[in-house]
Amino acid sequence: MYLITNRHLCKYDRYIEVIKEASYCGVKNIILREKDLSNDELENLYLKIKKNINKDTKIIINSNIEVFKRVDADGIHLPFDKFIDIYDEKNKKDTNEYIDIKNFNKILGVSTHSIKDIVEVLKRNADYIFLSHIYETKCKENLKPKGIEILKEANSLLTNSNINLIALGGITPSNVKYIVDYCDDIAVMSNLMSSKNIKKTINEYNID
Repeated sequence: MYLITNRHLCKYDRYIEVIKEASYCGVKNIILREKDLSNDELENLYLKIKKNINKDTKIIINSNIEVFKRVDADGIHLPFDKFIDIYDEKNKKDTNEYIDIKNFNKILGVSTHSIKDIVEVLKRNADYIFLSHIYETKCKENLKPKGIEILKEANSLLTNSNINLIALGGITPSNVKYIVDYCDDIAVMSNLMSSKNIKKTINEYNID
């Protein structure tokens, strides 16, 4: 399970506790996704989280390449367009926005929203892709969910690749059973960030 952070879903003290508990209850990857923070604020938050979590849990910085470089995080998660631009070296002159992801020794993730996106990632390379959003979610209230069929098609496309398929969007303990056969893992934000009992919530997913 991947946990995507959102500090607006709980009080600050609880925020750190949620991430800590999640890391000790089986969440292997934390996507630090606090886009509204300044670089210094994001760096400080990263360092605080790093001190509190299980040493085996990876912290993947969402989108912010400068902070990723500063803290030497475990990985970077990129929006699809940004991934393409960097991989194809369209912004190589902008050193703050460039990393050599063709020769990358960190975790590299990419957000995708269509089969077309996935095909383009397959032409390049990544460790995992997020495919969203599968079910209805408050984060995307006005957008129609992609549904299970696109997940099945994506899973088929990625069968012979080394890219893991991570399902995202509206995934709950009650619907996860319908998708686990078509993805390598799931990503969760709201259900965990707002949970009062992290261990219980994670166990309810029962995806092992």
